[in-house]
Amino acid sequence: MVHNEDDLALLTHAVYSPKNSSDLNLPTIILLHGYGAHGLDLLPLAPHLCEGKALIICPQAPHTVGVPAGYQAPSNNQMFTWEQRDEHGEKIEGDIEEMVSVLESFIPAALRKYAAKEEKVALVGFSQGGSLAYRLAFSNQITTSAVAALSTWLPDDLDQIDSLPTDLPILVQHGTDDPMVDIERGRESYKRLETRGANVTMKEYSMQHEINQDSISDLSIFLAKYLT
Repeated sequence: MVHNEDDLALLTHAVYSPKNSSDLNLPTIILLHGYGAHGLDLLPLAPHLCEGKALIICPQAPHTVGVPAGYQAPSNNQMFTWEQRDEHGEKIEGDIEEMVSVLESFIPAALRKYAAKEEKVALVGFSQGGSLAYRLAFSNQITTSAVAALSTWLPDDLDQIDSLPTDLPILVQHGTDDPMVDIERGRESYKRLETRGANVTMKEYSMQHEINQDSISDLSIFLAKYLT
């Protein structure tokens, strides 16, 4: 697959670069936000992951979330989604596959632009972004050192993939009181991956649909193990 600088313009994105770092060949974490969030949503995690020594790239989903008639969302609080729905609320066929393709072009372009260490890249996704991280990791188009799936689910159609990367470290995190994505979906995803021989670990937390201090700490330890 050939990539060029135009691929970087495919998605609005935010970047965190470690302070006082003269090393341009940095390990990198791609953070994928959830439904209704935006490109800056997960950026505050940056100083807390790998002691703030990793390059962080936060792409923003390209589709805006519809709001009720008469409601004007603040300009600094727009909501975005990786997957569109039609007027009946149904998923649009081929839409998520197209989004995976966009990210497969964007990520390599971003790694080159910011002089990242391309063999040390982790995918971290929250909720809808987590299901997308699974898709990207299993597409075999991006070299990935580790994947963290937070408060999310493993898409059913990925069970049909024969070339599951069983040596890829995967961390599943989920809140026991999650009202948005029930923890059973996280547990089921973990069991499906484990059954197929994946290198997967699951950690549960007393929290809702969120990321708390304990989960951040465990996430940082996991990422540092495979990136630094």
